[in-house]
Amino acid sequence: MPIHFLWGDEDFLIEKASNKIKKEILGENVNELNYRAVDNPNFSTFSELIRTNAMMFGDIVIQIKCQKYFLETKSKEKLDEKQVTELINGLNNISDRVHLILICETPRGEKKKPDSRKKLYKELIKLTKPQEFPSYRSYEEYKLIPIIKKMASEIELKINDSEASLLIQTVGSSLRDLSIQLEKLKLYAYPEKLVTLQMIRNVVSSNSDIFSLIDFILAKDWTKTMNLLNEILQKEHFLPSLAFLQTTITNMLKIKLYAGSMSTFDLAIKLNQNEFVLKKNIEKLANVSLDNLVNLKINLTNAEYNLKSGLIKDPLTAYELAFFGGDLC
Repeated sequence: MPIHFLWGDEDFLIEKASNKIKKEILGENVNELNYRAVDNPNFSTFSELIRTNAMMFGDIVIQIKCQKYFLETKSKEKLDEKQVTELINGLNNISDRVHLILICETPRGEKKKPDSRKKLYKELIKLTKPQEFPSYRSYEEYKLIPIIKKMASEIELKINDSEASLLIQTVGSSLRDLSIQLEKLKLYAYPEKLVTLQMIRNVVSSNSDIFSLIDFILAKDWTKTMNLLNEILQKEHFLPSLAFLQTTITNMLKIKLYAGSMSTFDLAIKLNQNEFVLKKNIEKLANVSLDNLVNLKINLTNAEYNLKSGLIKDPLTAYELAFFGGDLC
């Protein structure tokens, strides 16, 4: 029976597991006809999805976040006996070529589980074996260090046990946060591929979050932008922050260019981004023109040239010229 039930409070691992299933079934040929992702649908939509028939061209993968059907919470879906029976019948008669990924994300750190008293859950576990993805605690270094080393190797980065331990102590145990910091360390280490203790001390910070920079820039909050940059530049070389901004603005340009002519699903595939994150970025860009983004990209490129060539010695000055020399200000 092609049903998968993924649950737990480590959403990063659930997402990876879901993507792996999708890739094993569909390969690289993912499109709107063979893949759908739905977040906590109402009863009628849920029932309709599990009754989907396969098309002539091949298998279909349907990912459904459905915690409100399995958790005892205030937002739970209240179903009558007839509705429960309809869902159970749908699950028992799902097509062999329709692969269902049911996801039940639980609140992080609250140790909640799917309600085993629910009839729908009792019937579901007869059809598939639930896979649990629990989060880790910072003190569980013996579990986290091998995971961090594997995550690093996946992006062609090497990190040893002592460095991984410091990363845990600095960032915490969230695998998504750790993944983000590893991406930052990769930029900082380039062209080297080995993470050192000093790199972690220079780059990783719980106070200065470089990922807030774009939000401040798009909101034209120049005071917060420059204050945050000042904090970052006091503890790391200018290249990581500049590389991050260049890459992010380039992606923003692509989003702005294609958002009106493509569905968010197709655009997420084209840009290799999470569709939910993509939708949030589209919202952020609603009041920012393409010309403004182009000007900012040009100004950042000029800032990089001026700093690397020595024409400007102070990185903060170069950033000020990039921001205040463009139309965004």
